[in-house]
Amino acid sequence: MEIPNILPEDEARYLQLATDNPNMLCSEAPPEILQASSYSGDEPTAFLFEFFATGYNQWHQKTHGFRVDFDPERVARGVILLWFRACDLYTSLEYDRPHTDWEKEFFSDEGL
Repeated sequence: MEIPNILPEDEARYLQLATDNPNMLCSEAPPEILQASSYSGDEPTAFLFEFFATGYNQWHQKTHGFRVDFDPERVARGVILLWFRACDLYTSLEYDRPHTDWEKEFFSDEGL
C-alpha cells in the first residue's frame, strides 16, 4: 500500500491556502491534508508541521491580533493538537460519520 503524501510541487499551494484562509472550517479542510495527516506516522511530516504552523499563526493573528511564532513551543503544541484533529477528521470522513468539529475553525486550538 502506498502511503499518501502531498507532492512537493503542491506544497506552496497548500501553504498559501493556510495563509489566506485562517478561518476555514474543518469541513472545508482539504481532504488531501487530512489523509496525509492520518498516514504521516507518529508525528506530522515537516511539510504538515509547516502547514499547520502557518494556519495556526495566521488564525491567531486574525483572531487575537498577534502572532505566536515568536514562541516555538506554543506553536509546536498547537500544531500537534491540529494534527491530531486532522487525523480524527480523516477517520470520520472515511467512515462517513458525523464529527462535532466539522463546523469549527480548522486552525483554531480553542476547545482542544
